[in-house]
Amino acid sequence: MNGGNKTITAEVFQEKMDQKNEEYLDLIKTLDTSDIMPGVHDFLLELKDKNQPIALGSASKNARPILEKLGIKSLFDVIVDGTNVTKAKPDPEVFLSACSQLGYHAHDSIVFEDSVAGVQAANTAGMMSIGLGEKDILHEADEVFNHFTDMPEDYINTLLNKNK
Repeated sequence: MNGGNKTITAEVFQEKMDQKNEEYLDLIKTLDTSDIMPGVHDFLLELKDKNQPIALGSASKNARPILEKLGIKSLFDVIVDGTNVTKAKPDPEVFLSACSQLGYHAHDSIVFEDSVAGVQAANTAGMMSIGLGEKDILHEADEVFNHFTDMPEDYINTLLNKNK
């Protein structure tokens, strides 16, 4: 393998990848409800109160245990993750699969995303994309907020009415 002006064998590369994965899995073990992004729990509860189905679309094969550790897994009606799809974002497969399982069309769906590839996947699928992070990075999203807590108070209703 060659990258960053360094050459390593495939065996050393695999060892490094295995080590990285072990460290990541150890980090997941330390997660708890205090690690959830500010505003996410209340946002999900508000959607539930409005009888809006909620899906998670993630390339991670660890999405379910992470959601469990954060205490929000039960708020999702559908979870599509790296164990269910073969193509990574920016391919829209993960989002289209979630829509299909919910019985919704892509153009009737809204994606909240913190990565460029995720915003691109949502846009490719014809979904409304709401970026969460820096505007200059997520500029391809339909709207961008730094955090869930930066959304206007009645934002959910605005989105739901806009998407009818």
